Amino acid sequence: VDEYVVGTFIIREGLPYGTHYTYNYLGADPATGRPTYRKTDGGTTNSLGDAGRFADFGTFLPVHVGGFSLDYSINRFTFGMQFSYQTDVSRYNNIWNWVTRGTPGYHNAVNASRTLLENQWTRPGDVKFYQSPEFDRDFTSADIQNAKFLRFRSINMSYNIPGFNIGKSKAIKSARFYAQMFNVWIWSPWKGPDPEDNNNISLNEFPNPRALTIGLDINF
Repeated sequence: VDEYVVGTFIIREGLPYGTHYTYNYLGADPATGRPTYRKTDGGTTNSLGDAGRFADFGTFLPVHVGGFSLDYSINRFTFGMQFSYQTDVSRYNNIWNWVTRGTPGYHNAVNASRTLLENQWTRPGDVKFYQSPEFDRDFTSADIQNAKFLRFRSINMSYNIPGFNIGKSKAIKSARFYAQMFNVWIWSPWKGPDPEDNNNISLNEFPNPRALTIGLDINF
């Protein structure tokens, strides 16, 4: 075979591994509120059965991953910051699918997103992205989101305390007081808990936790 479909992504010569392969959701039909999809011939349809699947939505494995750090020392103080990033990556946000699915069946079980207040079709003539609650759009490109990010990974600050004597006896040789925070902040267009994951579909993965550590090292 010259290509192989694996669930919601495709292995095809010329495409990066992890390329999404799904139905291209185009929005609600202004006249009827039905979901609209792209066909393989370039036309549109309201039927998922007649819609084509496309590999136009990027890959869930980031093309670029990296990081950088900043360190500075003055007198006895030391400061350090570390950042990491990923770009050219997209993932299915299954949580977003649930909260914007728009149908009563879903929203009897989960809270709907506030975005439906302004972006869901309600009457003929509406130009909206999300279909009428009478119809289900299914699991499509509407749920693929940009998962690039810049993460403020950590910051640390320390103060080196010189040794001192008590009388003629050496009390301590040296000491260091420090404070560290991990996963300080993240900038990302991703609407889920955390974009940093190598899964194709994000579903309630526990996000990287924020942690603060304060300590004192003493050398006797």
